[in-house]
Amino acid sequence: MTRTLSTLNRLQTRLFSRSDGWIGIEMGCHCIHFAQVSKRENRWQLSAIWSLEHPASELRESNDPKRRTDEMFGWVARDEMFKNGLAKTLNTEDLRSLFLGRRCATTLTDGMIAYRELELPSANPSEANEMVRSEIAIETDLDIEELVTDCWDLPQCDSRAGLCSFGAVSIKKTEVSHVASSLLKAGFECQTMDALPCAMARSTAMVVTDPDTSTLAVDLGYQQATLTLVKAGRPVLSRELRGLGVVSLLDQIADAFELSRSDAQTLLFQPSSKAANDDPGKLAFSNPIHQYLSSFFQVLAAEIDKTIQFATRAYRFAVPSQLLMMGAGSRICNVDRSMEDRTGLSARFWSIDQSDSLFVDKPSSIYAVAAGLSTLAWEQM
Repeated sequence: MTRTLSTLNRLQTRLFSRSDGWIGIEMGCHCIHFAQVSKRENRWQLSAIWSLEHPASELRESNDPKRRTDEMFGWVARDEMFKNGLAKTLNTEDLRSLFLGRRCATTLTDGMIAYRELELPSANPSEANEMVRSEIAIETDLDIEELVTDCWDLPQCDSRAGLCSFGAVSIKKTEVSHVASSLLKAGFECQTMDALPCAMARSTAMVVTDPDTSTLAVDLGYQQATLTLVKAGRPVLSRELRGLGVVSLLDQIADAFELSRSDAQTLLFQPSSKAANDDPGKLAFSNPIHQYLSSFFQVLAAEIDKTIQFATRAYRFAVPSQLLMMGAGSRICNVDRSMEDRTGLSARFWSIDQSDSLFVDKPSSIYAVAAGLSTLAWEQM
């Protein structure tokens, strides 16, 4: 279906002078998601999407039971990703035919690009960047020349204490080089590599246009959940919740019912059963996994509450009024209503209204991060 839509969109581009963004590529340990966004008369629309799973048959078996693979469920460790796993996955299909152009922007999920907020005694970004590199090199026991870092000022700062707040990202130079070369072999030209919280902020800005509205974006990834507080399209605060990802939930279900991960995933993402008496106010999930979903949602809601409480104390200018759900876990039925009930905040899935009729077979919220990366094309103009 995506291939047919891509052909139609090529025609529409020529006929209606639509402007297309870069190809956004979100790379994770389980899936790689692609999205390209078009812009016409200041309206966004997904013009093409695609997903690839890492081919499990080509991976080494893991001794870690929490990182098991099975016949239908691809998975790569960080080291495998930067050796040959990424190149193998990208070359499984002819991806170039699905999208317009070659230029792309990418991010690495599952904690592969380190993100942090820092308070530094300098407002000069170049000086701050050197401080960040030195600090990260000490923490990771790496040579400073092995790191690529970047930092930017955050809206919050304590001028009375003479400190300025910065967001900072870091990754090894060798890993950056491998990602760029793997993409080039697959026919893509990588223009920039973004941190996940920044990409989440960009995708949030696509659907939350009021600069005064603060939103807590929730990316439910396979390995971890990422919470990013966003205001006016900028990340204010971000938290990585390691171990609170879809895979931990899949493994609980797989162990309980003696299933493979792929079968557990089918069970997890299947439509929920009807609520008792068809009451729309009551939540209902597939009965066998209800207790695992309930426990997972409770832990996630507790972490969301902690984040909101901290934001209320530290960033009164950016207290979130809503939740925006995205990522693989947004496919779990009723996750939005469950979070509403447990946190008291309104929750909705990331979506671009104009794209809903084009991609009815896959929730667009899965491609939120990749779509945000696609919009980087317009920031460079």
